[in-house]
Amino acid sequence: MLHSYNLSGIVEFPTRFGLISQTAIDNVFIDTTTIGNYEIHPSINGLSDHDAKLLTLSNGGKKEKDCNTTIKRKINTFTIAYFQWKLSHETWEQVFHGNDVNMIFNSFLNTFLRTYFSSFPLNQEKKKNRMTQNSWITSGIITSCRRGRELHNKLQNNNNATLASYYENYSKILTKVIQAAKRMEYDKLILNSGDKAKTTWDIINKESITKKDKHNIKQTKYRPKLNLVLSYLYGGELTA
Repeated sequence: MLHSYNLSGIVEFPTRFGLISQTAIDNVFIDTTTIGNYEIHPSINGLSDHDAKLLTLSNGGKKEKDCNTTIKRKINTFTIAYFQWKLSHETWEQVFHGNDVNMIFNSFLNTFLRTYFSSFPLNQEKKKNRMTQNSWITSGIITSCRRGRELHNKLQNNNNATLASYYENYSKILTKVIQAAKRMEYDKLILNSGDKAKTTWDIINKESITKKDKHNIKQTKYRPKLNLVLSYLYGGELTA
């Protein structure tokens, strides 16, 4: 079950020591698909028969995920019913008639996992090149917008001319930064798109503030949107 979330146990040494036995009942689970280099060692604390575990993660060792594909298990009403049906047809003979606890558990786990993996196979899906909502917003822009709101709130009950002038200049600069961030993001989307025309119109539809009017399409729809996208992407407008 943990593997379905890309979690893998990384402790491969005993963590509890008895008089005549050693066991590994403590573990650490991490996502090895995103974490690069790591080291884990036992740490004897002298306070318990369980050793502590020291996990060291290396900086800069993070693996890059494939952003174009994703792997998911096909879990729905039908596959769940199929999974339950297959479990109901298992005899579980080695589980119910076994004498060794370890063999009973391993037999149950092997049967369960075999049925689980066959009922919920992994499917590799290719992500569609969709434009994310406000993907141009960075942490810096968020901080600047928060600062702008604070200045605006101060001006509500303050007639300070210096503060008002500062807020006006701040707002103008922030507006230019947002427009530049949008332009860079949209340029990148169009450049990397397999269908540049469709992506361009997606940007137009997203940025247009004119509502679509089916009864007056020529006056309210196309020209404002074309002027808008040209202004955002190329710094110009239609003149004819």
